[in-house]
Amino acid sequence: MADRGVLYIAYGSAAEREAGASIQTLKKHCPTLHVNIVGDNPVRGNPHFYMKQEDKGGRWAKVNLDRISPYDQTLYIDADTRVHGDLMAGFAILDDGWDIAITTSENQGADWLWHVGDKDRAATGQMMGFQSVQLQGGLFYFAKNERVSAFFTEWRKEWERFRGQDQGALLRAMYASPVRVWLLGRDYNGGALVEHRFGAARA
Repeated sequence: MADRGVLYIAYGSAAEREAGASIQTLKKHCPTLHVNIVGDNPVRGNPHFYMKQEDKGGRWAKVNLDRISPYDQTLYIDADTRVHGDLMAGFAILDDGWDIAITTSENQGADWLWHVGDKDRAATGQMMGFQSVQLQGGLFYFAKNERVSAFFTEWRKEWERFRGQDQGALLRAMYASPVRVWLLGRDYNGGALVEHRFGAARA
C-alpha cells in the first residue's frame, strides 16, 4: 500500500478554525490517514509545514503541494469543509494508475471561470482553443510521479502569470502538461460526502 496522507492549507484564524473542524470530521471517517497543515501555525496538534503566505487565498501553497507533500499519494482538502463519509476510494483510483482525481465545478457554460480575472479567463480560452470542463480545486487526490511533477511545474508557472485564482491556471497546466484525470462525483466537493462551506475560511 502506498504511503498516503491529507494536506490542508490554513492561513489566518478563520482558516485554522475551519481546518480544525474539518479534520475532526475527517478523522471520524478515515482514522488511519495522516494529516498535515500547510500555513503559519499548527492546528489541533497536527503536523505542520510552515510556508510563507504569498497571496491572500493561500493559492501559492496549493500549486506547490507536490513539493510539500511527503506522501506517495496525497488528498488535498480545502479548510472550509466537513467530511461525512469514507474518502479512501480516491486512493484506490490512484492505485489503478490515474494521476489525479478531482471533481468538476458547477460553473460551466456561461458561468465558466466567472470568478477569475478577465485576462486570466481570456488566456485560458485562447491557449486551449475551446471551453473545457471547469474543474473544482477544493478537493483532489494526486500521485507522485513524473507526469504529476511536470503538471505542477506548469500550474505554478501559469498561476504566476496572474497570481489570482487557481482554476484557470489549472486548466492551462493540464492542457500544456497532460495527466490521467479521473472525474469524481459532485458528492466529493459540495455534496453528501464532503460538505463545502464556501468562503467560511475567509470570514
